[in-house]
Amino acid sequence: MSKQRMVNTKFWTDNYISYLDPIEKLLFLYFLTNPATNISGTYELPLKNIALDTGLDKEMVEKILNRFSKEHKIFYYQGWVHIVNFVKHQNQGSPKVKKGIEVEQMAIPQHIKDYIDTLSKGTDTLSHPNTNSNTNLTKLNTGAPRTKKGVFTPLGAEVLREFADSVDPKNKTYYANTTQRGACDFLVAEYGLDKVLAAVKMLPAINQQKLYLRQITTPYELKENWMKIKNALIQNQPKKVKII
Repeated sequence: MSKQRMVNTKFWTDNYISYLDPIEKLLFLYFLTNPATNISGTYELPLKNIALDTGLDKEMVEKILNRFSKEHKIFYYQGWVHIVNFVKHQNQGSPKVKKGIEVEQMAIPQHIKDYIDTLSKGTDTLSHPNTNSNTNLTKLNTGAPRTKKGVFTPLGAEVLREFADSVDPKNKTYYANTTQRGACDFLVAEYGLDKVLAAVKMLPAINQQKLYLRQITTPYELKENWMKIKNALIQNQPKKVKII
């Protein structure tokens, strides 16, 4: 029996989706809308079917799935697909929907459930381009953000999160920005996470005191001006005060 799956038009402007390559976008959309998908977001689908339906070779499908898994978007294990946070974006206020989710989840083998639980612990998604939801599709990712080039480490993600919390909320939109990601990783590698986080927390006071002419509001600006800020602090702080 055929099913209907509505895709939110914000799918195409979602912060995560917009940085995917065309083939990655196709595959992500396929996992949301293919005939095997169900209301739980976890379903069995052989790799050969994915390749046949999308026209992609198996190696390409596996490569993209590996990216989605690392970025905590979609997991694929022993022929089973799991779309992260899919259930959270369904209308669980509806008894019919809630019951449907429970029925589908009961059909998932226990070893698949255990695997998903292990991978999903502590994970939230940057966005979820589903379907029946009117939810804002640009949520902050508290796990590892998407990596377009290079590797965005969890420690780098923590720096960007601190920037969003302490300095400027617009940093929430930079998880897919290769320049900002690279700056975060550089800062951690060069100065250590604790020192960088301490520096970020000091930035509002530094910006307010105008010790340095430019406002520092992003990881890249901090990276480029670290020594200038440090020198300004040395000149304006009393002795025996620990400087970044």
